[in-house]
Amino acid sequence: MAQALLAAPEAVAAPRRAFPLTSVVTWVLCALTLGPFLIYPVVRVMGGALFQGAGDGSERQVFTPSLLLAAARPDAREAMMNSFLIGVAATILSTLIAAPLAYFVARLRFPGKGWLTGLLLVPLLLPPLVGAVGLRQMLGREGFLNTLAREAHLISEPIEWLQMKAPMVVIVAALRLYPLIYLNLSAAWANIDPTLEDAAENMGASGWHLWRTVTLPLLLPGYMAGALIVFIFAFTDLGTPLVFEFPKVAAVQIFDAKTTFNVVGYVIAFWLTVMAAAIFWISRRFLDGRRIATLSRGTTAGREQPARGVQLVLVYFVLATVIILALLPHIGVVLAAFARDWTSRLLPEWTTENFVRVFTDPSVPAASAIKISLLCAGLSMTIDVIAGFALAYALVRGRVWGRAFLDTLAMLPLALPGLILAFGLLTGYTGTPLDPLQNAIPLLVISYAVRRLPYALRAVSGGLQQMSVTLEEASLNLGASPLQTVWLITRPLVMANLLAAGLLTFAFAVLEVSDSLILTGDVTVAPIAKAIYQLSIATSGGTFLACALGVVGMALLAVTFMLANRLIGKQLGSLFRA
Repeated sequence: MAQALLAAPEAVAAPRRAFPLTSVVTWVLCALTLGPFLIYPVVRVMGGALFQGAGDGSERQVFTPSLLLAAARPDAREAMMNSFLIGVAATILSTLIAAPLAYFVARLRFPGKGWLTGLLLVPLLLPPLVGAVGLRQMLGREGFLNTLAREAHLISEPIEWLQMKAPMVVIVAALRLYPLIYLNLSAAWANIDPTLEDAAENMGASGWHLWRTVTLPLLLPGYMAGALIVFIFAFTDLGTPLVFEFPKVAAVQIFDAKTTFNVVGYVIAFWLTVMAAAIFWISRRFLDGRRIATLSRGTTAGREQPARGVQLVLVYFVLATVIILALLPHIGVVLAAFARDWTSRLLPEWTTENFVRVFTDPSVPAASAIKISLLCAGLSMTIDVIAGFALAYALVRGRVWGRAFLDTLAMLPLALPGLILAFGLLTGYTGTPLDPLQNAIPLLVISYAVRRLPYALRAVSGGLQQMSVTLEEASLNLGASPLQTVWLITRPLVMANLLAAGLLTFAFAVLEVSDSLILTGDVTVAPIAKAIYQLSIATSGGTFLACALGVVGMALLAVTFMLANRLIGKQLGSLFRA
């Protein structure tokens, strides 16, 4: 028996030594996929800013560094500053919304807690482009809010909400992105060992002193992980500024440069890439939760107190207020989707004609947009599931050289703005067989797959880390080959994670905004997001058709998101961390 036990490790380890090519194969596959479609587009953007010249686009001086162009030209400088202020303001507002919600969920018990906190995540189901279209309809001069205020005798003249462009962009961004801070902050609160706070209280600390010296340092890594993602998402948002006609931001400047290849777009894209890389490095280096650890995790139930009296009323008031405000864009989209006319009235004049036209009218590009989005999302989902499983298995189970570097490289698209990747793909492959201006579908599939690979990687890695390796070792010891073990043992055990990875990558690809707007030119061959934008700027009933198409996309996204949530549960929040 002793000899068998001593020999067992060698028997288990032998199959691992039998694959000396694992590292080589992993690196080659990553180089062939991430190299041309992640590294090259980023290098293309950086090179365009460094060496493409400092002219206005009509004359280009090759090999003339132009990085100072953003500081030299007032329009570029203003765009960068506006985007920075929007990112900061959206992060602050999202924090003010998310912090009390995370406290209520972590430390209080109250009736209806489960489904109320579930509603807090609904904003993740609506891309900013669609939400902005719905909210713009409600905020118009003769829209819902002005009509409601006028009938309540609160105003005599309509409020020009849509003239406040920058504040509207900030509000829409905060109402959509606060769940990212809420998810990370509530998870951080749940992982605090309550005995630390108990010990501090026993030593005389209380109130602000306890919060400042014990609770806040333990929450800070989780909060910053969410806040940095919110900042970069708000900073690089393209759809909302386009809908609210606020062109003086960095994202719109890059979008406008896609047809002229103006060096201003390259320079702004360069600085956005630098900022995203810095934020990603900070998140990976300092905010991954390793520097502050506790003896036990997930034990905050002992600190939970039932909410009673005034406190219970306050909890319900705050939750109801946030949910109503967060659902306002969704409500606007749904109501406008069923509207024939919605001017100077609280509720629209109802009709289902918009949905009929979306699916049947050949003059409306909606039906083809749905087909193209489903095709591209389905193909990118297949790529992500296969690549995510292979890479996750290599990183978790295999002995791969430079494992940390490969993991960081694969997670980079989560922090890299989609706007930058799409702009790099456009400029890098124009005039090639993958020219998106001739046929956008191949690059759309590739960009969707690259950008959503981190979700598949994290979903599958979580399943592999929770699965005991002894079953695979037993299969190898019984004579099964490594491929047979992976297919017959590992794959069935992580099937829930594979399905969740597929659902998530499919859901977020269906209504992807940045890639869809930049990589498509012909509106007749465009995904849902591009069709929604084109319809929203049309003059004759286009907004109602755009909202109807948005409702279709919301339904697809909601169903897939709920299925993914049921499959991987609490791990869902970790997918939104770089």
